[in-house]
Amino acid sequence: MQNEFASPEDPSDPAHKPLKTGQDDRRELLTVQARRVRATIGTKRSDKLLRLFDFLLARTLEGRPPSEMEIANEAFSIGPTVDGPQDATVRVYVHRLRKSLELSQADMAGPRLFIPKGEYALMLEEEPEDAGPVAAEAVPDADGKPQDPRRRWWWWFVGLVVAGLALNALVWWGYARRDVAAEAPAVVATTLWGPLAADSRPVTVVMGDYYLYGEKPDGEAGAPRLIRNPAINAREDLDLYLMARPEERARITDSDKRYVPSSAVAALGDVYKALRDITRTSGRKLSLLPVSQLTPDILKSSDIVYIGQLGGLGTLLRNPLFQASGFQVGETYDELIDSASGRRFRSDGGLVLADERMARRDFGYLASLPGPSGNHIVVIAGTRDPALRQMAEYAANPAKLAALTGAVPGGRHGFEALYQVRTLGSLNVNGQLLLARPLRSGDIWDMSKPSQRFPNDDFEGDGAAN
Repeated sequence: MQNEFASPEDPSDPAHKPLKTGQDDRRELLTVQARRVRATIGTKRSDKLLRLFDFLLARTLEGRPPSEMEIANEAFSIGPTVDGPQDATVRVYVHRLRKSLELSQADMAGPRLFIPKGEYALMLEEEPEDAGPVAAEAVPDADGKPQDPRRRWWWWFVGLVVAGLALNALVWWGYARRDVAAEAPAVVATTLWGPLAADSRPVTVVMGDYYLYGEKPDGEAGAPRLIRNPAINAREDLDLYLMARPEERARITDSDKRYVPSSAVAALGDVYKALRDITRTSGRKLSLLPVSQLTPDILKSSDIVYIGQLGGLGTLLRNPLFQASGFQVGETYDELIDSASGRRFRSDGGLVLADERMARRDFGYLASLPGPSGNHIVVIAGTRDPALRQMAEYAANPAKLAALTGAVPGGRHGFEALYQVRTLGSLNVNGQLLLARPLRSGDIWDMSKPSQRFPNDDFEGDGAAN
């Protein structure tokens, strides 16, 4: 496959075939914009993004969006032909290309190219939401079988665990070079961000992270495997666990490792569009920490923005938040219970479904509350990954936040909002605001005990991390 795509005037270009009436102008716009964007992608050190871009462009112009296997076999040529998903390479590079398109077109005028969620095709931003790739006649594949130009392939984002904090720091500084979106000032004026934006303290972004310990399988030699136990979220927790089970000391070791879910890293990019505007004019320091490194001193001396799942809050944030909240946590962090009505909101994320294309429910959570020293805390969370990503998108969306501001007019003194998020596999599709209300934040920093029993309290230690 050639790396350079042909000019629209080149009769040898396979995309130069006649299209249905009404498609020529759109195809020309798509090709012109692709030529402008391609130069920025071509400067990358690896050519995989460029090959992927050229392949998607050619297949979009033909009206034949490819499948994941076709990209692997025809664009990447990753060894022998595969007939089923082998790894996450294609999905990772599609995600990278989507972000590269956003960055490269940030300052460009006119319609922008994007890759729709759930598809492998290039489209123009000005097209209707229900418009598919440019239509064309069905074209036979290499085996002579007709291809359906309307077929679409659902896919989901990479669910691989991001190990260590070095990658998170790298992603953070990558986003630090990103231009601020035009809508950022409108975002800052909302109920969610207004109190924090009006402050002058440093801003600390805290990401939910999780503890891993080592376990040697019975009768097996070699390195211990890493285990994630929701009830054990710190070294102190592990010590208490082993005190209750001394017979397991021989096979369980402290690995001194923690991880941040990839969904939190992806959410960071969306939230940063709001944070950058808050700090760029005031000169306020902006820093990033895992929740395991959050200390009482940091909690008091800076404004805090938490990004992560509800189960990763850590006790320094979790206990005062749920003292003020009208919710209680159920048997797991997948379930929230409204204290006033008894209504239960349970995520479907833990269900195993034969068909991953079936819609599920997840629940997202946004909150703003006063801190212990007059500072401010913003919580952007979800019961599972899809809801977390949806809440991060909403936290940078002026229209969504304006609707939230109208729902809690007194929310500048602390509020919480719950959203139902529709999902397909690990993909967030859309969200609906279920309820929004002020928090009962009057004495939350004067009480030393949590307001309820939480699912991971069984072996909770006394470390500052949790």
